[in-house]
Amino acid sequence: MSAETRLELIRRARDKRLRSFEFTSEEPTVWKPTEVLNPNCEFPFTDLSAWHFIADQLEAGCAVQVVKLRKPPNELGYEMRFPGASGQPQIYVKVRLHGHRIIGRSFHNSTREDNSNA
Repeated sequence: MSAETRLELIRRARDKRLRSFEFTSEEPTVWKPTEVLNPNCEFPFTDLSAWHFIADQLEAGCAVQVVKLRKPPNELGYEMRFPGASGQPQIYVKVRLHGHRIIGRSFHNSTREDNSNA
């Protein structure tokens, strides 16, 4: 992933006008931040804190895997995994850029199904 793409992901994740996570049949999501404990404070995330966590991790240079999505076909997604809170599974995150927005595809505790391209 280019530095330009990373900066664009950060910019959009921090701007409430440029981010969304609504489930549609064309854009399926598993967005459950309130079920995930924030490893920084061990309280559940909110939608807002989840977006800021993503931006903070991207700014810190986290690893990002570029994946091809099944829905929409052949579009690119950006997949990340982060250590969870003490005693908790990893945090699984997937987003994609679409037009001028960032779309949250996944934010949940890691499961075996994480290899899917939902």
